[in-house]
Amino acid sequence: MALKTRVSKWGSSLAVRIPKAIAEEWGVQEGTQIELTRNSDGINLRKPRYTLKELLEGIEDADLQPEID
Repeated sequence: MALKTRVSKWGSSLAVRIPKAIAEEWGVQEGTQIELTRNSDGINLRKPRYTLKELLEGIEDADLQPEID
């Protein structure tokens, strides 16, 4: 699917809007982290891939639940 979008000013940076249809298909919303990589063809955006260790390191005490029999 190829859609056109525009580059906009956002503070002192530039931003590219992700069309709603693509955001929904990709499962991203405001606040979702994405990786931006540059290659010979242009720029790629993708959702980062996390290891189990990285995910477990993000758990805080407030996230833990008591054990249940």
